[in-house]
Amino acid sequence: MFWLRLDELETAVGVLDSGRGSPADSRAVVAERRATWRAQKAIAPPHALPADGGTKLLGIDFSRLLPGHHDDGSSDVIKGVPGSPGHVTAPAPAPARIIHGPDEFDRMRPGDVLVARITTPAWTSLFALASAVVTDVGGPLSHSSIVAREYGIPAVLGTGAATGRLADGRRVVVDGDAGTVTPVRS
Repeated sequence: MFWLRLDELETAVGVLDSGRGSPADSRAVVAERRATWRAQKAIAPPHALPADGGTKLLGIDFSRLLPGHHDDGSSDVIKGVPGSPGHVTAPAPAPARIIHGPDEFDRMRPGDVLVARITTPAWTSLFALASAVVTDVGGPLSHSSIVAREYGIPAVLGTGAATGRLADGRRVVVDGDAGTVTPVRS
């Protein structure tokens, strides 16, 4: 029933209540909607709009709101939007801990740099362990940014590719003032 629209459910209930037979078979409709949902779930949204890297969307110029760079991945330095000030460098650069979802929360250790695609309120307990936060998606008003400021830890958001470019456990320097994450060479 979760894959049917309200009008389809009301029609089925009406048929059942009237005793005029059985409601229409909805298995094909449900199978099609599940397939569409799975396909849409697999699509990764762009980390920023406009997706083509320009500064205009729907005729509005967003250049003054965007960071003054475009990270093409040619440098080791990962650039993003400063979300919470501060630096994580001492006594040693912290290890990046790439967390993909709640089923991996137990991998986080005190002092790790939390690296995630995006965070939601369910992730808040990890901020107490983190020395910094880095996300693929987000900005100054996102969940990650607000909670990082509350905990007083640096945050670099909207990197677009930190979860893909950083290796789990690799030591990084996080500069929440400049919006950069620099992997430390071994």
